[in-house]
Amino acid sequence: MWYELGVAYIAGLSVVDFMIYNYIGFKTNVSDVDYGIIGGLWSAVFIATSELLGRLADRGSYRGLSEVSLIFLAMAAAAFALSRNNVAVLAAAYMFHAVAVSTANLGFSAGLFEMSPDSEWESKSYGQRLGLFGLRGLGLLIISLALPFISAFGLVEAVVIAGGLVGLAFVIALPREWPLFERRLHGILTSLTYVSAYRRAVEYFAYGKYGLLSEVPTSLRRGHATLSLPLSALFTTFVGDYYVTALPLVLRDINIGLREYAIAFGVAGLSAAAGLAILGSMGENKAVTSVGIIARGAWAILAIRFISSIAGIVMYISVLVLLFSLLDVSLYKMYIKASGGYGVHQYMVLREMGSLIGSIAGGVALSEGPVVFIATPAVATAAAALSLLA
Repeated sequence: MWYELGVAYIAGLSVVDFMIYNYIGFKTNVSDVDYGIIGGLWSAVFIATSELLGRLADRGSYRGLSEVSLIFLAMAAAAFALSRNNVAVLAAAYMFHAVAVSTANLGFSAGLFEMSPDSEWESKSYGQRLGLFGLRGLGLLIISLALPFISAFGLVEAVVIAGGLVGLAFVIALPREWPLFERRLHGILTSLTYVSAYRRAVEYFAYGKYGLLSEVPTSLRRGHATLSLPLSALFTTFVGDYYVTALPLVLRDINIGLREYAIAFGVAGLSAAAGLAILGSMGENKAVTSVGIIARGAWAILAIRFISSIAGIVMYISVLVLLFSLLDVSLYKMYIKASGGYGVHQYMVLREMGSLIGSIAGGVALSEGPVVFIATPAVATAAAALSLLA
């Protein structure tokens, strides 16, 4: 039950993310550059939190991390309620949300790897993404139906509270954490299933400063994970958040509002969930995944000029989200196999670096004109494909 509630909680946090960030974009007079900076700051807070608390995930502190997530979500709700549409206060609420998302992801990942055999990691990680896109899409469609009857401000607050209630149920359902000795022994035995890891373990136990029970090196648990996968994820995410930042600023100038945008992302989420259910991913072939990265970049750059109606924005976003969902699963599956399931926070940090840079770049490039706006994601797409093939 904890797994299903965790998937629902992370999906709920994703809906909260959409609502707060796009409320700022559509319902305030925030500038292009400031909007990009707010998105970038969210990613910076996410990264800092992941770095500061990532070791807790590696130590199996999934309950504590999940409780921290709930506390910061409550702080986000309070800040939003008191904001009175002040952009600075709304931005502060969004930063509290960043901490909530980071710790929820860390807690869920730690719980998944602690309480599931390694043979289930891939399927459960895939299921989590499937649930994320499906529940997010359904949630946004419900919100779009409610917007004509409830103010956007009140609806955001209601969504944050609902997400907190799901998170509370998730924390209550979590099993107890492993005692420290049991967890370290489990990590050692898991690592020793690899011959190369065995040799390194013997060397470590023979020469380690504190002997057998000293901390197992991170390198032992990661196996042969490389930097190419996180770098490719960084640039792939860059392109996505680049357009996520720019689109509300573009759409508000052509009379497409928050409700229509929620409909588009709702349909896109359900389409992505259906695509994941049917296709699963783009496979674990680096060449095939690279082609997918290029196709998604080309669509993002070329098709945006044809957006002029609700149908156009639905089609544009649906294709973008579907392709990204397939690419994201492929890259993550390859990384999990390479790393043995440990050090996930480092993958998350590098991936989120793409979000940080892409968010800032989206606002800045939009203000610099069409040539810069088109060239920037083209370079990032090429970098994503080349990093994967390196």
